[in-house]
Amino acid sequence: MQNRKSNRFGVFIIFTLMFLSPFIENTRGIFIPIFKEDFSVSNTVISSMITSVSLAGMAVTFFSGALIERIGQKKTIIIGILCLITGIFVQSQSESFLMFFIGFIPIIAGINIYGVAANTVIPILFVGTSTIAMNLLHFMYGAGSTVSQNAIGFLLDRNITWRTMYVFIALLYLIVLIAFIFAKIPDEPKAENVTAGRSIFKDPMLYIFGLSLGFYVFAEQGISLWLTNYLKEGFGMRESVGARYLGIFFFIFAFGRLVGGFIVQKTGVLRTVMATQVIAMLLLSAGILLGEDYIIIISLSGLFFSIVFPSLMSLVSVLFSEKPGMATGFMMTMVAFVLNLMNLLMGVLTDLLGPKVSIYLLPISMAISLSIVAYIRLKVGKKLKAAGIK
Repeated sequence: MQNRKSNRFGVFIIFTLMFLSPFIENTRGIFIPIFKEDFSVSNTVISSMITSVSLAGMAVTFFSGALIERIGQKKTIIIGILCLITGIFVQSQSESFLMFFIGFIPIIAGINIYGVAANTVIPILFVGTSTIAMNLLHFMYGAGSTVSQNAIGFLLDRNITWRTMYVFIALLYLIVLIAFIFAKIPDEPKAENVTAGRSIFKDPMLYIFGLSLGFYVFAEQGISLWLTNYLKEGFGMRESVGARYLGIFFFIFAFGRLVGGFIVQKTGVLRTVMATQVIAMLLLSAGILLGEDYIIIISLSGLFFSIVFPSLMSLVSVLFSEKPGMATGFMMTMVAFVLNLMNLLMGVLTDLLGPKVSIYLLPISMAISLSIVAYIRLKVGKKLKAAGIK
């Protein structure tokens, strides 16, 4: 326990980084209509940018696990923050869509790099309570989403530009970077032979697990990325109104992650994940079907979205105990791959069929993820029970 105390400040910084992540990652949806106007581009161009840049980020994510084993979590996180600051600054100063596009690359790379590192260091620190710890870690992401969505809606109503906001966010990351340099966190033991870890790629469950996470993440992030655009193009609502609905979604989402880990620890990981996925899918579908006056139902689904990702990620160190870092990096790569394809499809369908049709991709994606999680439970339930996990 002494080791945990000595690393307390480092854990605080990691939680702070998770709080800051959505200030860029989950606010793009609010800015999409503004980006389209500033750079005179279409939905398809925006989604193509997100997809193509994220493909580059996938390569970074794939090698993040190996990088962690070579240089440790701390140095890996520092590299991620530096990439992120660089990208935010480039985008804030861009005068052309090409420069804006280029700035997006280090942003995605940075978020992916420190995301993998953070998700691998928490199980090291909280052995035996990793499900609770992972939900609390991702609670910070939900809390950051709530604050960022509401803050940006507030600032937009006061005519503060997205460029000014981006500069401020970059300064916040710089402060965190300076503090993190002096923090102490444990490192996963460095691998003497990283290539030995490739044996995990023969395990089909690695790919199945990655697909379940990928389709879930699209359903979750698709709300933050496309809901504002859906409300503006489908119902004529202002961006700030969309930000408020997203703010409610992520406020409830954050609360779910705050308490969800304790519930999952008692009721069982996969059983609870499946139940909450069903409810989230039903609420999301109802909000879309009922239309403009019932968008709040979509926001309420955030409570049931909240525990899925961190609870599933808490199982990685059990199912892939030989190389959890590489397994995490590979699965995050698969998540990015599925997310990219679905975002591209969303952009194309929005231009071809309109936002009121394309928005149905979100509950469809959740249904696919739910089906895969049910299969995972069938295949690895006994192994998890043997490891003391319900």
